[in-house]
Amino acid sequence: MKGFDDPAHIRARLEDWDQHIHAFVTLADPVSASASGPLAGITVGVKDIIDVAGLPTRNGSATCEAATPARDDAPVVASLRAAGATIVGKTTTTEFAFTDPTQCRNPHDLARSPGGSSSGSGAAVGAGIVDIAIGTQTAGSLCRPAAYCGAVGFKPSAGLLPREGVTPLAPSFDTVGIIGRNVGMVQSAFDVMTPAASAPHPPKPTALCGLWNTGATVAQDWSQALLEAQEMFANIADRVSSSHLPADVDAIVAAHRTVMGAEAATAHGYALGDARAPQLQPNFRAALEAGRKVTPDALAAARTMLAKAKQAFWPQMSSTDVVLTLPVPDGAPLLDGSTGFQDWLTPWTVFGGPLACLPWGLDALSRPRSVMLAASPGHDRWLLSLAAQLERHAPKLPSPRVPERA
Repeated sequence: MKGFDDPAHIRARLEDWDQHIHAFVTLADPVSASASGPLAGITVGVKDIIDVAGLPTRNGSATCEAATPARDDAPVVASLRAAGATIVGKTTTTEFAFTDPTQCRNPHDLARSPGGSSSGSGAAVGAGIVDIAIGTQTAGSLCRPAAYCGAVGFKPSAGLLPREGVTPLAPSFDTVGIIGRNVGMVQSAFDVMTPAASAPHPPKPTALCGLWNTGATVAQDWSQALLEAQEMFANIADRVSSSHLPADVDAIVAAHRTVMGAEAATAHGYALGDARAPQLQPNFRAALEAGRKVTPDALAAARTMLAKAKQAFWPQMSSTDVVLTLPVPDGAPLLDGSTGFQDWLTPWTVFGGPLACLPWGLDALSRPRSVMLAASPGHDRWLLSLAAQLERHAPKLPSPRVPERA
């Protein structure tokens, strides 16, 4: 497998791109390619909530500016390094992986958001600075930047990759995942990050193509992308049917926010009581303040609601092996103080199965489009194999052009 294995190439891409997109907050020193192992020559960016030995973990927060370098790699980083991958540096994250936007920009259009919270991970891969980047998803924080930036995004089954050395936001949902420039890169990284065991699966799946039944407006270009992908997937699946997906998305999103806010307050609420409070970004501070007000009864009710929704969803999908859908209803938004739409991804995160986003050409505004495959927990490698097959039928995504120097 060919990666960006030339140190001079890595430095050149960084120098050309990062002055414009601000995908990195700290670089490893020196930037050099490893010589051996299954990931030799593969370059990696690591979201700055994940420990990399010798580099500080600042969590995208002014409250962590004085952080000292991490002593050890987080296990997910250590496994990549042991396989020969080159750790290029730490990628930009929203504060503590919440929703406050950063200075990071979308490489396909500097006036647009890269998504979040794994903003720099999506932008770095989308710009071609690195082969893969590690991120996390608590609601839609990995698949969304992958979709917006024209990269492959893979959120594994909940709990499959270890979270040691990863700053928590909401442990009930926090999931480490991979953004890559193609499915093969993601597969290679995933193979060294977790044992090979996986659930049994059918050779030719029964697929359902559909969207959540919400009030979100789907851009015409994106509806067309899903139709095109459905036609292509018919070559892979035994049968592809169409239907709305069965879940009360609004209720799930509301309950998820309750639990996420309460757990974030447990993990980080201490900052509200000292001199760090004024340094917090507004969205994160408001979430902590709201999370501290969640009563035990309200938290228990939200957890119960989510557990019931998860238990009800998969039996309703018993005749379906894989779902073909969209991760978001439209392309990357203009820089408007948000990191984009995530409500379609939240239920999938709650349900705990693997997700794989695939670039699907450009829309009429020259923004990357994306389609997504979803499966029940434990079918990770099988889902990636389906994604690899579908990727062969995807329309070409032009590489973004480095902006001209000012």
